Amino acid sequence: MEQFKGCVGVDGAGSGWIAVWWGGGGLVHALYPDAQQLFHTHRTARVIAVDIPIGLCEQGGRPADREARCFVGGKRASSVFSTPVRGILDAGSQPEASRRHREIDGRGFGAQSFAILPKIRQWDQLLQGDVDARQRVREIHPEVSFAALNGGAGRGLADGKRTFAGAQRRVSLLADIYGQDAVMALLRAVPARQAATDDVLDALAALWSAERIAAGRARSLPAQVQPDRTGLPAAIWY
Repeated sequence: MEQFKGCVGVDGAGSGWIAVWWGGGGLVHALYPDAQQLFHTHRTARVIAVDIPIGLCEQGGRPADREARCFVGGKRASSVFSTPVRGILDAGSQPEASRRHREIDGRGFGAQSFAILPKIRQWDQLLQGDVDARQRVREIHPEVSFAALNGGAGRGLADGKRTFAGAQRRVSLLADIYGQDAVMALLRAVPARQAATDDVLDALAALWSAERIAAGRARSLPAQVQPDRTGLPAAIWY
């Protein structure tokens, strides 16, 4: 396999994942059905930044999520969902997940959160079983990355990512990094049936964070990275 030395930004797209990286003078993308295949393809990447919770609590909310909401601020703070406790990762239905979450933590677990539980499980299983993946994969949140691009703490974008104004602003911020032509070419290259515009832009924001991590310029929420019981870092990078 070719030795890939770049960085990769990853966001969920439908039931799978869209990965974006810089290569051949432009932005490149690919779609993958699961975390294992994505990592196998990019296992020599310097950093793979993915929009998914990684370190999970046994009980109580994560400091990473609380700090991310404060960092984003405003209306978009609500886009940082509460991460499930580790004890419900194997739940087979939303009612079961909610019941078990309430028993463990006193909080229910809604349908929207349950919808991404299989994706959290994918990355957790990968990271539990692959030491190399632990060295290369980092958690990001696109709204945190966009707030950082927009000026920092409390500067989360006011317009939702699925609105025209929200998409325009996100394209503008990313164009300052990668160039307007490259960003628009990437958006044109990804069919809507494969990934929505906001998924592509979120993956590109993840790439920006991955490159900052690789360059040693990134920061994390919280600043002191806290590992979970299994040793996975419970931190959101930007």
